[in-house]
Amino acid sequence: MISLQKTSKYQRERNKFVINSVSKTNALIKTLKIFVSNPRHPSLHLEKLSGSKIWTIRIDKGNRIFFYWIDEKTVLLLDIGPHDKYRRY
Repeated sequence: MISLQKTSKYQRERNKFVINSVSKTNALIKTLKIFVSNPRHPSLHLEKLSGSKIWTIRIDKGNRIFFYWIDEKTVLLLDIGPHDKYRRY
């Protein structure tokens, strides 16, 4: 089982992401539950960004969670939002 740690940036962006949206909140919860129990689940579309130590998982077609593996069982959630945010990393 994976342990999640969160940066303050992730928490701020998460709050913006889910504000007034039950569907986004539910999608985020579902994605994180799947990730914690099986990080290689096909629905997550786990992907390492080229030339970086940052990874992404898919929440829905246009949104991602950006994270970093601390060790085999721990990840640091860095950011959340549109797929295009990958350009920042």
